[in-house]
Amino acid sequence: MITVNIYQKENKICAFEISGHAGYAPAGADIVCAAVSILALNTLNAVERFTDTAFRVQADEKTGGYLKAVFPIEGMEDERVQLLLQTLLLGLSEMQEEYNQYLTLTIEEV
Repeated sequence: MITVNIYQKENKICAFEISGHAGYAPAGADIVCAAVSILALNTLNAVERFTDTAFRVQADEKTGGYLKAVFPIEGMEDERVQLLLQTLLLGLSEMQEEYNQYLTLTIEEV
């Protein structure tokens, strides 16, 4: 199962963490893993390309089963960054409704 944790401060996303594998299908054919990966990576690419906000990323390059992104105060205050992160949350929320046995999403106020 994929576990996604969204971290917020004052209702603004400041970080997200994704771990695990969906187990929907064999590696290379798992559409749930692929969709979560695409949503997360596209969000990070968009923040990098369309904003001036730097962020920190940790990833497990060997297994591909872990990704964490942390955004600084500037990212929390930048409306473009928040829009992109809210779009990620929307996509993951919609996926969870359809594939809830393969994806768990939590939102935590820190």
